[in-house]
Amino acid sequence: MEERATGRFAGFTGPAVPHFLPELLPAVEIGWRLDRACWGRGLATEAARAVLVYGFGHCGLDRIVSVAQTGNDASLRVMAKLGMRRERETVDPGSARPVQVHVATAP
Repeated sequence: MEERATGRFAGFTGPAVPHFLPELLPAVEIGWRLDRACWGRGLATEAARAVLVYGFGHCGLDRIVSVAQTGNDASLRVMAKLGMRRERETVDPGSARPVQVHVATAP
């Protein structure tokens, strides 16, 4: 992602297979990482919404997940804005940190 006005790199948003959490497989995850200077401007929500539309429409997916560390309130708010619902809590085996798995289903 880049800022429209400046072309400056803002971060990334996109689909991936969440191999780090085998209990979810098979699945497609939507994730995002933004430069701290870009936080709080709705960029993650806007970009993630476009990925959901692409995943459901172009790719024909019926389910897309998103995973956030428990306590990452900013990402959890993005998931809520996208209409995702909490499916479960689990532990990331790589970091041993608790995570929340949210899901969106095709309209």
